[in-house]
Amino acid sequence: MQQAVNLIKSSNNILILTHKNPDGDAVGSVLGLAQALENIGKNVKCFSKDAVPDVFGFLPNVSKIKNQTIPEKYDLVILLDCALFNRTGLADIKEAASSFDRLLIIDHHPKSETECDYYEKCIFIIDAKVSSTAVLVYELLKNADMEITKDIANCLLTGIFTDTGGFQHSNTDPQSLEAAAEFMKKGSRVDKIAKNIFSSKSMAAIKLWGIALSRIKTDPKTGMAVSYVSRKDIEDFGAKEDDLSGLVNVINTVSDAKFSLLLTEFEDCKIRGSLRSEKYNGIDVSRIARSLGGGGHKLASGFEMNGDLKNNVAKISEMISKANKDN
Repeated sequence: MQQAVNLIKSSNNILILTHKNPDGDAVGSVLGLAQALENIGKNVKCFSKDAVPDVFGFLPNVSKIKNQTIPEKYDLVILLDCALFNRTGLADIKEAASSFDRLLIIDHHPKSETECDYYEKCIFIIDAKVSSTAVLVYELLKNADMEITKDIANCLLTGIFTDTGGFQHSNTDPQSLEAAAEFMKKGSRVDKIAKNIFSSKSMAAIKLWGIALSRIKTDPKTGMAVSYVSRKDIEDFGAKEDDLSGLVNVINTVSDAKFSLLLTEFEDCKIRGSLRSEKYNGIDVSRIARSLGGGGHKLASGFEMNGDLKNNVAKISEMISKANKDN
């Protein structure tokens, strides 16, 4: 941690990257850290290959996260909430910057997901036991004696809030609650974050959820609850893929389900799978996701694959069932 603090203080031109399809933890961590660095005079640029979901539009300075980068010289590149450049959508760092001197990785995914073979001078802050990357950013700011303003608190609390499922998941630990308490002392309000994330759905989103919930099927042998949303469904309702945020967690509430799967056709013949479980069910969905080329946490993981959704729901469900049995 102290090495990271020294690295940041000795750098002036900084690029912050996060993974494709950024979630609340990624967005909140990027914005919170960027604001803190700018407050101490650093020149900071932020990149996400995919646009920030509309649900996080309430966060301060959200427009700072751009969808393209201009090649230039960076003193420091920071990867947040992931540790592989291919997860950022930039297979080659040369696409992000002409060159950089040093690399800092801050992540809370399992170590097997965070191997960095392409940069020997990298500093890692990785802890798979914490609830979110936002918690690690908070610890970094404390160690660096950087001021945490209300805007920074709002961003980081959003990261913790989303990755703990609104403090409902089993990864909600004392460290997360202590950080949340500090952010609330700075003026951040959990109720406002909850309202923006959970209680501001469009009519299109509600209708899309309705069709997905009506399709839920359960497998009594594996305890899997599964549903799907096609590209046509999204277009017919005039919705966005972002509108599906949180749906897999609702599917996971089916009383006899041990884990849930939501399949989304995000492009023609391209399918994204989201997996969720709870600690007391004893299902490690990250192992299932890895068997399908994806990854993530034990209780929240995902994968992508090619194929036509309509003709592959049953096939993918069988693959998931087999992977769960094998693991």
